[in-house]
Amino acid sequence: MIITEETKLRLMCEEVKTVKEGEEIGAQLLKELSENQNGIGLAANQIGINKRVCVVNVKEPLVLINPRIIERSVEEFVFPEGCLSFPNKHVRTKRNVSITVEADNHDDKLSFSAESEDINDAFECACVQHEIDHLDGITMFDRSVTPQPVRVPEKIGRNKKVLIARGTESKVVKYKKAEPLLNSGEWTLVED
Repeated sequence: MIITEETKLRLMCEEVKTVKEGEEIGAQLLKELSENQNGIGLAANQIGINKRVCVVNVKEPLVLINPRIIERSVEEFVFPEGCLSFPNKHVRTKRNVSITVEADNHDDKLSFSAESEDINDAFECACVQHEIDHLDGITMFDRSVTPQPVRVPEKIGRNKKVLIARGTESKVVKYKKAEPLLNSGEWTLVED
């Protein structure tokens, strides 16, 4: 049964002591995920187990035991997410475009990136971050972004009076007279 109580999902999960214990939890998570047709990932705390194990099943089943994100790209992408613990809720989140993960059950570092043409790579990259967030007590709502309105600069008419500045000096002139000064780089347009 999937936990929907947010306070329980806010707890930091404890590391598993052995890979064997983690594999047993991982098998249980994959079974639960296969029974829920809407999910592509699941963390142990979502089924009431407070341990650092999660699974992702986008391209193939992947179990992560005591996972740690050790590298993150500076670049981010906005991704629409849902969560089995919050049925019928969706948010836009900001996720790193690429990450590198270490996990106790993988000898090599695992790399995930949303930069390919395959949309499944973006799903997998976002899902791994989402599930590791769960293990850290972070929900998708904590990563939610609200679209900000884009302010389109007003077209300035040639005869409109504008305020320009250079250091501590400022003056009001018609835009047609200000334009060469602004283009010189010495003066800046002061917005209202």
